[in-house]
Order: sequence, then C-alpha cells, then structure tokens
Amino acid sequence: MTSNNPLSKYFRKPSIYIKLPTGGKFNPEIDQTALDEIGVCPMTAIDEITLKNPDALLNGEALISVIKSCVPSIPDPRKIANIDAEALYLAIQYATYGSDMVHTHQCEKCNEKNDFNIDVNYILNRLPEIDKVDPVLWEDLTINIRPTTLESVTRLAIIELEQKKIVSQIKTSVLNEEYAEKEETSIARTLYSSFRKIAELNVDLLVNVIHSIETPDGKVEDYDMIKEFLNNVPSNLVDKINEQARMVSKRPKDATTFEFVCPECEHKQQVVLEVNPVNFFTAGSSAPATKKS
Repeated sequence: MTSNNPLSKYFRKPSIYIKLPTGGKFNPEIDQTALDEIGVCPMTAIDEITLKNPDALLNGEALISVIKSCVPSIPDPRKIANIDAEALYLAIQYATYGSDMVHTHQCEKCNEKNDFNIDVNYILNRLPEIDKVDPVLWEDLTINIRPTTLESVTRLAIIELEQKKIVSQIKTSVLNEEYAEKEETSIARTLYSSFRKIAELNVDLLVNVIHSIETPDGKVEDYDMIKEFLNNVPSNLVDKINEQARMVSKRPKDATTFEFVCPECEHKQQVVLEVNPVNFFTAGSSAPATKKS
C-alpha cells in the first residue's frame, strides 16, 4: 500500500466489532480492543472472487484468505477455534451485506421454495461464551482441553470427502463381479488403508485439542509427546477426551433454530440453519421476514 496515497482515508474500515465466543483465550496473539472486541471489515471484490473458487473453498484456503483480509488483527486464522471462525463468518457477512442473510427454504409439505431473511445479530448474540473448559482427569493427570481449530475441521472435511470417493469407487468395482474376483485383495487393502488414515487423522485432531497435560512432575505441551501418549493409552480415555472436545465446541441448538412459515400453504417447520461458508457469502436482499423459534 502506498503510504502517501490521498485516497487511503477512503479505504475500508471495521464496520462491526464482536467478541469471540472463546474471548481469544486460546489465541493470545490476537490483537483485541480494550473491550476484548475484534474489528471486522467488509469483503473486497477480490475476497468475493476468492470465495467462488470451489477448490480453494474446499481446502479451506479461501476462508483463511478472507479472514486475513477482513480481520487483520488475527495473524493466523488456522489456529483460531472453529466456533470463533463461525462467529467471524457471520460478522463478515454483516459487515459486507448488512444484518440480513438470505436462506432459501423448501416447504416439506407443498415443496414450494421461498427466501427468508435471517438476522445475523440474532445468531451472533446466541453463540456460547466459552469462559472455562473443564479438564479431563485420568489417574494423576489433568488433561487440559481447547476447542477444535479451524484448520482441524477443514482437514477432517477434506479427508471425509476423500473417503467417500474411495468407498464409492469400491462399490462400483464390487458390482463388476469379474473385477471383484480378481481384485478382492486389492479392495481389502484399499479399505484398510482408508480406515487407517481416518484413525490416524482422528489422533492428530485430538492432539490439537489438548492444550497441555499436567503431571506430578510438570506440564507437557510438546505435540509429539502428547501424540505418543494418545497412541498408548486405553481407548476409553481417548473417548472421554473426544467427548469433552465435542462439548466444548457444541453450539446451542436454539442459536440457529428457526421456524419458517410457508407463504403458500402456511405450514410451519423448524429448521436448524448451518453456519457455514455457503451461508457466509450469500448476500442479503429483500425477502419475507423470518420467524424465529
């Protein structure tokens, strides 16, 4: 940016300030205001074009790029909690298009499609405040948990998509009996490799949600040490850590539950709105008012 550009005073500025659900407790590198708020700028034309790239959107790079652009106080969006990222998706939507987010709903009774306006503030105000995360206690260890990061959720989504493709290919192969007889061993090997990959990824994701482990001899924060620990403990402990991590990142159901009334047949239906990038970059426009549950 040219420092002496006379047009710089017209550059975009934060148009909304929000508090992250975690308060930034797990990301001390985030620059916040005295009120623990983060400024969010509207998207640029380049940001909008970036979000239309399906490959970049799938691998998470588009979202990382847009958060960097619109929330410069966050130096590395990959490390933020996923629930914080959801709040930022909504805040960027608000900063760019206004408080209304359009949701197209198909009535389950008459199949008519209608657009409804969702108030972004309604959702933002109902996201949980994560003030304290209860640790997992096991023997003489205290395992401190943190919310799942944006990077972890993105990696999981990519792996799940890859696994679905593999399973689909195997099903197609099995339908060909001649091929199935010749390649039975190969199919079994592919299946084992696929599930093994998922298991290894799950361990990696769990390592990332463990902030530290307190032992009688001190605190352990080293990634490789924690990973080795998870690979050598009973499965019931891993299940406990997994469950606690899910509870930390759980969004209250009423935060995104809406009641839609069909204008055609007046049928009422409750729908849970997914806070995802698809809704995130959908521009607000005039539409029938939404009914909140």
